[in-house]
Amino acid sequence: MLVDMLSIMGMAGLLAFITLAIRKAVLKREDMEKMAEIQAYQRELLNAKRKNDQKTIQKLEKKKEYIQKLNAEVSKKNMIVMFASLIIFFTFYPLAAGFFITPDGQPKTIGYMPSGLDIPFIASEGKLQFYGWFILSFFAVNSPLAKLLGISFSVSEVGKHAEKNVKDKKQETGKR
Repeated sequence: MLVDMLSIMGMAGLLAFITLAIRKAVLKREDMEKMAEIQAYQRELLNAKRKNDQKTIQKLEKKKEYIQKLNAEVSKKNMIVMFASLIIFFTFYPLAAGFFITPDGQPKTIGYMPSGLDIPFIASEGKLQFYGWFILSFFAVNSPLAKLLGISFSVSEVGKHAEKNVKDKKQETGKR
């Protein structure tokens, strides 16, 4: 049972590494800054609408086309990452799952959950099978690997830098 768990965790780690490498290859720092700029724009627009600040709304509406262009560029790259990851997952998963089937064709039990803890799609009747352990392992391995590779899924870290750049640009244009 332990060998099965460790081998599945290794497979999940390999798959996480591959998908993170694809993400790092496709999405560059500039793309993360664009995502942060889009989020800052959306946040500013939402705040202006909540306050019913027509002057700010009109100012932001002038920037709408530019933001839509940025959003299209980033969305295209995100779709590439998503489709590549899905292709890899749906190629890899059925092959790997085939190794964890009992001779009578039933999924092999990899581990057991604490009594009373049934998580949909992860465990049923206290039994943890390939899919559930793979998903748990993938999430457990993905975040530390992302940190190790220097990949951020949230734009908050990059966002602070991008918002600073936007403020700097505003100040430069104001000085002219």
